[in-house]
Amino acid sequence: MNESKFVPGTKGNECQPIGEKDMPKQEKLITIQISKYLTHTLAEKIAAAHWHSCAPEWVDRIRLAAYDDSYFYDCFEVVALNQNDAVIGSLHCVQNESDQNLWYYGDLFVIPEYRRMGIAARMIKAAIDHLKDLGAKTLRVYVEPDNLPSIALHKSIGFGEKPCQGFNNLILDGELMFELDLPCPYSVIPAKTDKAMFVTRFYSENIESLHGKPISLDEWKDVLSSNDEDEQNFLICRGCMPLAWLRINGLLHKDMAWISMLVVSDKHHRQGIGSYAISVSEKFVKEKGFRKTGARTTEDNIPAQNLYRKCGYAVAEYGECTTGDGVKRMGYTFVKEMN
Repeated sequence: MNESKFVPGTKGNECQPIGEKDMPKQEKLITIQISKYLTHTLAEKIAAAHWHSCAPEWVDRIRLAAYDDSYFYDCFEVVALNQNDAVIGSLHCVQNESDQNLWYYGDLFVIPEYRRMGIAARMIKAAIDHLKDLGAKTLRVYVEPDNLPSIALHKSIGFGEKPCQGFNNLILDGELMFELDLPCPYSVIPAKTDKAMFVTRFYSENIESLHGKPISLDEWKDVLSSNDEDEQNFLICRGCMPLAWLRINGLLHKDMAWISMLVVSDKHHRQGIGSYAISVSEKFVKEKGFRKTGARTTEDNIPAQNLYRKCGYAVAEYGECTTGDGVKRMGYTFVKEMN
């Protein structure tokens, strides 16, 4: 007698059993899908594949997990489907509540007849690719110590074992922790005259927080074409798309260079771009032989202050300064020693 397998039914909350002879063969097409908002049908299919039931109480487990994780953090599902759109595996990815660049994945399963076909690895790699697009830095997973196949799988993908730490509200009971460092999604290019359109946009979007005065595209073209030996301008990009403008000056001095402008596109704040730009700045000034990097910001620019403190800068001075709009305000000078 063939063992019964379960797939989602078409009537009510029933799940229809089918025999092994009806199962798709190994060579059939398998697709991997990323979904932040599962459809009702897909949630039912996941419940049926995972728990052999698409009754409301099982589907609601998926609904509740998605609601809680998206309400408090962020999350998405990776789903493997066969050529008949039946779910044959899935995993759930969740963002860390205190570090938005750290993610965890769990609830990985592949139904028995599709195991040993590399589907688990494909789902994990799909999650990794999606997290790269999101700008995540680290993916974490917890594995039971006696689950040798899972340990081998994660090591083959590049995960390394780390001392165990908690994650959000997960309950851990002796699991091993593995992490994978994701490559930085950002790059840097020089900002010359032909990039003035981007500098103009970034500056205009942030002119209020910068306390600047309006500057036209032609004026920015003149600034970027001046070949001033005391400063360098850069664009921080993701792929080919510029997301931020960075200016470093004081390059004719001997001891300390300055991050004189760091402006991130208004739609791309809180994605780690500022931290990356500062790391670019520090590498640049160290290669130029400077011992210190400095930056100034006004008292009301709390995000900038938090960013510099996060990156290891200390307040060296607090006092009155005149901003680009000609108004006197209180501001901070931050300094960091280059090791």
